Amino acid sequence: MSIVTMNVDAEIDLDELVENLGPNSKEYLTRLLKVDGETARAPDGRTFEQIIEAAFYDARALPTVPPALADLFWVVHGRAMS
Repeated sequence: MSIVTMNVDAEIDLDELVENLGPNSKEYLTRLLKVDGETARAPDGRTFEQIIEAAFYDARALPTVPPALADLFWVVHGRAMS
């Protein structure tokens, strides 16, 4: 018996992946991602989207945005820092 180990890099378009899921799979994914209780909010009452938006504009106002932070906002916010 031999064991083979391989590393594979793959790019996955999450929008396309979700579009191709069946109804049961979408429901399962929604349950996995759902935060218990009402819509997830920070202790001050802001939604996660509001927190991300505020952080995006605060970071954008910095004289120099570190590349790692700009990349993070690209992943989380879906917008490039310009």
